[in-house]
Amino acid sequence: MKKKMTLAGISLLASASLLLGGCQANTSGQDDKGMIPHLTVDLQIPDKLKPGEASRFTILVEENGKPYDEFYKTNFQFWPEDGSSPAVSAEAKLTAPGTYTVTQPASTEGVYRVKFSGVSSEYEIMPSKRFAIGANAIEHLAELEKQSDAAPAAPAAPHH
Repeated sequence: MKKKMTLAGISLLASASLLLGGCQANTSGQDDKGMIPHLTVDLQIPDKLKPGEASRFTILVEENGKPYDEFYKTNFQFWPEDGSSPAVSAEAKLTAPGTYTVTQPASTEGVYRVKFSGVSSEYEIMPSKRFAIGANAIEHLAELEKQSDAAPAAPAAPHH
């Protein structure tokens, strides 16, 4: 009789393990369709920049089409493309859901880069764009963009 009770107990335990094994939390970071959530960004540069005038730079951040505003650290960095002076950082302000902005005075004429840095518990993003101040710089930027568009794509690396 003792053997039957032990065997029944083992069977009950095995059945419970199988049932409970099918009810696990989704810790893979995927949604119910198997897709990994992702961010989309739109780094916006003012249309007309003039030396010495303050301009508003904005980035719109969405996670799966919904505004994302959970960054605990945000800033914009600006520097000349030629590296002639160091980068200038300015803290980004959350001005609307998923919208971060900074007002920054434009420097002298030239080609520059702006980079947004956002850090949250889930993501770290650093999109950047070039922009130009002044007519000559706009022409120079157009040439740089044309060269980067004409450059051949890097060959695919062999997979292990």
